[in-house]
Parts: sequence; C-alpha cells; structure tokens
Amino acid sequence: MINPRVASGTRDLLPEQAIAREWLLGALRDTFVRHGSVPIDTPILERREVLYAKGGDEVHRQVYEVYQRGTDPASGKLALRFDLTVPLARYMAAHVSEVGVPFKRYHIGPVFRGERAQRGRYREFYQCDFDILGTRSALADAEIAEIIHDGLAAVGIPDFRIRLNDRRVLDGVLDLTGLSTVRTAVLRALDKLDKQGRESVVNEIRSVVEGLGGGDGAGPTPAERAEKVLSTVEGLRGTDAADSLRRMRELLSSCQGSVEGVDRLERVVQLLSQAGVPPQRLVIDPTLARGLDYYTGIVYEAVVVGYEGYGTVAAGGRYDDLAGLFTSVEIPGVGASFGIDRLLAVMSEAGWLKPTRSTAPVLIVNFPDGDEGLYFRVARRLRARGIGCEIYPDQKPLRAQLGYASSRGYRFAVIMGPDEIAAGQFALRDLTTRQQEKELPLERIEDIIAERIRA
Repeated sequence: MINPRVASGTRDLLPEQAIAREWLLGALRDTFVRHGSVPIDTPILERREVLYAKGGDEVHRQVYEVYQRGTDPASGKLALRFDLTVPLARYMAAHVSEVGVPFKRYHIGPVFRGERAQRGRYREFYQCDFDILGTRSALADAEIAEIIHDGLAAVGIPDFRIRLNDRRVLDGVLDLTGLSTVRTAVLRALDKLDKQGRESVVNEIRSVVEGLGGGDGAGPTPAERAEKVLSTVEGLRGTDAADSLRRMRELLSSCQGSVEGVDRLERVVQLLSQAGVPPQRLVIDPTLARGLDYYTGIVYEAVVVGYEGYGTVAAGGRYDDLAGLFTSVEIPGVGASFGIDRLLAVMSEAGWLKPTRSTAPVLIVNFPDGDEGLYFRVARRLRARGIGCEIYPDQKPLRAQLGYASSRGYRFAVIMGPDEIAAGQFALRDLTTRQQEKELPLERIEDIIAERIRA
C-alpha cells in the first residue's frame, strides 16, 4: 500500500484552508480590478532558456527542470516557472502589439522553487502578481505601493509596514565604496540583513571582496571593506522618510543616477501621502535590496507588524530592462507580488481568519417523513436569489443534521417537517445564536433569509 503523504515542501489544503485562500484571493482580485488591472495567464511550463535568461545563479539552483522519462536529463529544455515576472516579460515581448501599453495586469497562479521548506514558505506556492507595463512614470511606482497598501487593508491586516528603497541608491553606495564590480553579489548579501543578521551579511560581503583578489596589504582588509559598505548603508537610515531622504542626498550628491533614485523615492512618498496612505505605514529603508538582479529602480517589501518572523508578505520593484531579453521593443515595467501562503499563515496564527468548511450560508434539513421534492424546489428558489444552500442528502435525525451544519460553519438551518409543510411554513434556526424562529411563511423564504443574512 502506498503511503499517502505529500512530497516534501508541498501540502494538501483542507476545505477551511482552501476556502480561506479563495476568500483572500477574491479580496485581492477586487483590489486589482478597482485599479483597472486585467487578468492574464501563462503556462506553468516554460522553456528553460526563458527562465535562465535572468535571475543569476541563485535562481538557477532553485529551478525545477523537466525532462521526459527515458531521455537524458541533460537534454531537457523545459522547467517549472520560478516566478510570474520573467514569464510576464516573455509574454509582453510576444503580445505587446495585441495588449498595447501602458498595460496593467494581474496574474494568480502556482510557482515552484527548489528551496528548503520553512514556516509559511513552500516549494510549491501561489503568487499573486500585479504590474504596470510600458511606463517609467512615478505615478506607476506609487500606484504599486498603493495596491500593496489597499490589498493588505482589504484582507484585514491591522498593522503593517511598506519598506521602500531604490536600487540606484545602493548603486551609488557601491560606487563610493569601490564594490560596483561585484554589485549583484553584494546586493544579494544585503537582502539577507533582516533574515540572517548583521554578522552573517558582513561575512558574506567579506567573502565576495576576498574573491576580487589583488591588494598588497597596505589598504583596507576585506573585512574592513565589508564593514564599510554595510555601515554606509545603515547610516542612511533616518528617523522618518524625510530624514532618510536628506541623508541620501547628502551622501550621494555626486552620483547622478543615485540622486535620480532619491528624487523618485521622494515623489512616490508625496503621491502616497496625497492619496491618503498613512505615513506611519511607509518606511524608507536604504538596506532594502531585493535579491533578484533584474530590479533597476524602486523596490518594495511589506511586513506585518508583530509577525516579522514570517518575512515579507508582499514585495517587488521596477524592472525596466527585463523585456529586453526577448525583444528590441522597449517595455519598462514595475510590479509586486503578494505571498498568499505566507499571508494565510500569518492571519491564521493571529486569529484573523474565521474558519469555515462551507461556502454556503444555509442548510436545508432533510426531515424524516418530509418532502424531498419540496426541499429541492426551495433550494432552487434560494439559489436563484443568489443564496447558497445545501440539502442534507440523507434523512437522519434532526440532531445529527444540525450538528453537521454547525461543524461545517453554516449560519442557518431551514427546517420543514410535516407540520410546517402542511401549514405552508418553515422554521429558521440561527446556528450561531441557537435561536429558532417558527411559523415563517414559506412563500417569503427568499426574502426572510436574505434579510437575516444581511443582518
């Protein structure tokens, strides 16, 4: 007999978990639609060269390659998508003339990463991406941050922080500290600051500097250079957004590209403030790098206050050069992604989800010696009114059916025994309060139940 356990790093969802995810995705989908986004879809399988075109060695190590049984694995030319952003770049290169620009899209689907599974993080997980293509406007950068804010608010997260930075700020720091030739490796190390701590990041940067070779012992040691770049970045942190921006301007005044990055951050913060986003939810964080090397400008990360140990629940940034891997047409872009599984893990631990195993509010009791034909007709009337319901399939004792309804999370039970049927009436039991209304007119059942649900 085969063991029914799932593969490591994956999971089955019980009904209450799947219902919670569907609710979460629905709330986020409504947020995207309010911002004018349209849905797209791309294959789970991509050509390997597409996924390897950008992302660096770290991405390559985590991609699941696919090959046909009986063939040489080295000959495989397909892989499971690592994220939804690189497939988006390919999609736009193939379809830009059909969809046009600017183009706002959202995409919800599973992605796969061969990494160590941990709390709130799996090898197969859902991403929920939203992007604006075909513009370099600060309005687009600000709107992505606004969607992060609106989405987290829509699902009921009471307190969170959206961290902002610009990759051009970090480029300036690397120029000043003489480490621009190892930009990708240093940025990847900086991205681990909150996850692994300061000492680990210094040691990783030191190893990168040692790999440069050279030096006669007269200049700073690799450890000193690593300490310098990290302390320089940390020195840009201020008490608030205005203070951070001022420090950035003072340090990077000679780096034109970095000044443009500071200008963009300042404009984004202004726009978000004018839109009514609470200033305490925005943090300028000069240490924020984002590990993927396709980001070229603003970057975002969001964490839930009190649950920072779960990591980021939304993240992204600007990637103006990514589509250039597939087309000569210039298609700048900016976007972010919600980590659905991580969000659900946080909300579950915090008690912000109300578990339910039912997608409908009403159970119609299949009363012993009742009229199943009537129950079927009533169920159809309720459904036509937009009220979800289920008829219990077997004529079991009333207590058993009400217990089933309560355990599944139904809100109301409709009871129509022989006496109620003869009088053209029904009883409605509120399964939360356990209060029961009797002698309700059957001809008004849709109106009555709709009123109780609204109440």
